[in-house]
Amino acid sequence: MRRLFCIVIVIAAAAALFVPTAAAKAMPYFEDATVIGDEVNMRMRPTTESPVIMKLAQGDRIGVFCEETEGWYRIIYGNYRGYISADYVFLPSRDQLIGHVLQAGLSVRQNPGSYSGVVGTLNEGTGVTITNISGEWYYIEADTLEELEEADEAQSEEAVLDEDEDAEDDLAILRGYVHRDFVELSSAKTASTLLKPGMSGALVRNVQQNLRKRGFLMASATGFFGEMTENAVKEFQKKAGIKDDGIIGQRTYEILFSDADISVTRAERHGIRGPIRMTEWNSVKNVFTRGSRAVVTDVRTGRKFTVRRYGGTLHADSEPMTANDTATLRRIYGGSWSWSRRPIWVTVGSRTYAASMNGMPHGGASIGGNNFNGHFCIHFKDSRTHTGNAQCRMHQAAVRYAFEKGQ
Repeated sequence: MRRLFCIVIVIAAAAALFVPTAAAKAMPYFEDATVIGDEVNMRMRPTTESPVIMKLAQGDRIGVFCEETEGWYRIIYGNYRGYISADYVFLPSRDQLIGHVLQAGLSVRQNPGSYSGVVGTLNEGTGVTITNISGEWYYIEADTLEELEEADEAQSEEAVLDEDEDAEDDLAILRGYVHRDFVELSSAKTASTLLKPGMSGALVRNVQQNLRKRGFLMASATGFFGEMTENAVKEFQKKAGIKDDGIIGQRTYEILFSDADISVTRAERHGIRGPIRMTEWNSVKNVFTRGSRAVVTDVRTGRKFTVRRYGGTLHADSEPMTANDTATLRRIYGGSWSWSRRPIWVTVGSRTYAASMNGMPHGGASIGGNNFNGHFCIHFKDSRTHTGNAQCRMHQAAVRYAFEKGQ
């Protein structure tokens, strides 16, 4: 009997060696988890100096017993048992990952598989929260309220009002599986929109429309995030006082779609400082005097060139200063001279005036070597033509256009 008692004591003492040293950190129950790194070492003991039992691949399913040592999980993989760093384990009860959709119209599926039913779609750049992993598939949650509001514009108000509160909540959150190849993981703490060059879709179009309303984007809203959109985003970020990286992150997105009074005029985008003035020719001619210089900015293209006033009494007869200025004027007109009227801004010193020009060399000239045989006409508010002493309706319309686009 005494011998049996000793054997029991020895067995109990040996068993005690395998009891977790930090029981308070034990898992509430055995839990399935996923490896989230490539060639992750599974070790004999919870330390980087311990021998490696085997290497695990991304997506491998493991069972987690507990966290015996902080930062290390005791796990089982097939017939193997050992330890793995918690940094390479996705544990659904504790962890979540944040990511962004990489493909426009990404299908969200009911189950992890390409042939599973589609429960919804996501726009490129949409922020998602990953709450579980099944092999190569992420189980995600995405706030799609804004997208649903856009997609359901045709839905009647009565149909929306018929939905109960729970149904509305369900509509705002889309849950399902997406393949990991179409999600870029992020270090962000919460899911949010992330749009950057190369992306496309409805969210990009919405951003472009808002940038246009604020005056930062001159191009149409195509839904593709190209160089013009990137530059517009950078200009908006500079004006908003945030990092101008050209990427629509959470902070940029919030400010862009807020009531913040952040805008820019077309004139400012073309480098003009100060107001655009709608001033009568009788006053302008006393500032833009004969022989003085001015910078002409084409309203539509933003191209600039320098001119000198040659003469004129009812409007400003002007000449390009140099051959380069002449080449710029010719490019504005598509490579050939024309009588067509174009809206322009004329900057004399610190003042800028709304004006209109034609692009046809005619009459006398005083500058040599500028490749411009004659002068061209610049009209201001209420200026007149030399023939007929009458206002040109097309010139005056262009002057008004230039003024409006400068506000």
